[in-house]
Amino acid sequence: MAKENLGLAMASSSATSSSTQKHEVYISLKNDDPQIKFIADMMSTSLTIRGVPTFKDEKQLRKIQKGTNLKRELKEAIGMSKICVVLFSKDYVYTSWCLEELVVILRCRQRWGLIVLPIFYDMDPSDIRKQRGDAFKLVNAQIQGRVWWRRWKSALKEAGNLSGWDHRGSSRIESLLVGKLVEDIVEKRIPTNLNISIYPLRYDTCDQYLNLFLQVGKDDVLMVGICGESKMGKTAIAKAVYEQTFYTFESSSFLSNVSQNSRQSNGLVYLQEKLLSDILLERNINILNVTRGMDMIKDKLSFKKVLIVLDDVDDLEQLYALVGSRSWFGLGSKIIITTRNLQLLNAFGIDQIFLAQGLPLPPNIQAILGHFQQSRRIIGELQEYIQVLHQLTTEKEMYLKGRLLIQRQKKPIQGQKQAHDGDSSFD
Repeated sequence: MAKENLGLAMASSSATSSSTQKHEVYISLKNDDPQIKFIADMMSTSLTIRGVPTFKDEKQLRKIQKGTNLKRELKEAIGMSKICVVLFSKDYVYTSWCLEELVVILRCRQRWGLIVLPIFYDMDPSDIRKQRGDAFKLVNAQIQGRVWWRRWKSALKEAGNLSGWDHRGSSRIESLLVGKLVEDIVEKRIPTNLNISIYPLRYDTCDQYLNLFLQVGKDDVLMVGICGESKMGKTAIAKAVYEQTFYTFESSSFLSNVSQNSRQSNGLVYLQEKLLSDILLERNINILNVTRGMDMIKDKLSFKKVLIVLDDVDDLEQLYALVGSRSWFGLGSKIIITTRNLQLLNAFGIDQIFLAQGLPLPPNIQAILGHFQQSRRIIGELQEYIQVLHQLTTEKEMYLKGRLLIQRQKKPIQGQKQAHDGDSSFD
C-alpha cells in the first residue's frame, strides 16, 4: 500500500515544488553499460549548456543497484521532473530496480503528465512492447510468475508504445542522436503557469490566446483549463477555439453541461458514450459501466489526434472518467476544460490555466480599446515566441544536413569500405 501511495506523494511534490525545482530532465539508464553512460553524459552536458538542468546522480544510482526498491530521494527526483529520458538497453530489462523505476516514471506520466522520451538502444521497440527476443529470455526464466512481474510487463508494454528513437544498427551516430534529442527536449519546454487573464468582450481577442498556446508543443497531448465565475464567457471562449481548430484534428467532441449531465442516472456512462460516438462517428455505442468506459476510451483513442472540450466540469471524477490520462490520446491531441473550480484544475495537473474575467461594457470606449491593445501586445509576444521556436528547429535541421553532406564528401572511400566490411566498431 505504501508503494501505491508513494506515486501520489511524489507527484504532489512535483506539483507543489516547482519553485524549488533544481532539474527539468531525469535520465533513466543502466549505469554499468559504458556506451549508454557515454550517451547519457553527452546528453546531460548538452542540455546543461542549453540551460536545461538534468538529474543523473551516479553515486545515488550505484547505491540502489543492490535492491529492487528505489530510494525516496530518487522517486522524488522523478516526480519533480518535467521530462524523463529512458535509455533502454539489454541490461536495462535484466535489472529489477530499472524496471521498478520505469513503473514510477510511467505512473507520473499517467497521473501528472510527465513527458517520457524512450531511446531504444540496440533493442527493437516491439520486443520491449511484447517482452520477446534474446533480451527477455533470461528475464522470463528467472522472474516470470512473481507478483511484481505483472506490473513490470505492463510498464514495458506502455513504454514500447511511446514515440521515441530507434537507435540500432552499425550506421548509428551517437552525436546526431543526442543532438536531435536535445532539440526535441528544448522544444517541449512549454511555458507553464502563465495564468493569463482574458476578457471575453466583443472587441477582445481572447480566443487567440488559446490558439497560440496550442501551437506550442504541437505534438504533445495538452490539457488546458479555462476558469472563472458564472457568466464570465468560459463557454464562449471554448466554443470559439473549437470552431476555429476542430478541422485540424482527426476527430473532435464538444461535451456541454458536463456537471449537470453527470448527475443524471448513469450520467458519466452517457457522457462516455457521447464522447466515443462523436470521435468514432458511431451511433450505437453501449457501455456497461464507468470503468469499462474508461478502458474503451483509452483503447479506441490512444492513436487518434483529437480535440475534446469538456464544458462546465465541477468534479474530479468527471475528468478521470472522460480524459483520465494523456496516454489515452494520440500525439497532438488537445483537451480544453471549463470550470469554476481552480483547485480542480490544479489537482488534475492541467498544463495551462486561463482565467476568464468577464467585464461589463464600460461607458468609456477607451477602456475597451485599452484591453484590446493589451491583448494585441501579449498575442504578438506569443507569436514571436513560437516563431523563435520554429526558427531554431529549422536552423538545427539545416546544420545537421550540412554536417552529413560534409562527412559524405570527405569520406566516400571509407564509407564504401565499411559497407563491404559489414559491422562497425559500434557493435
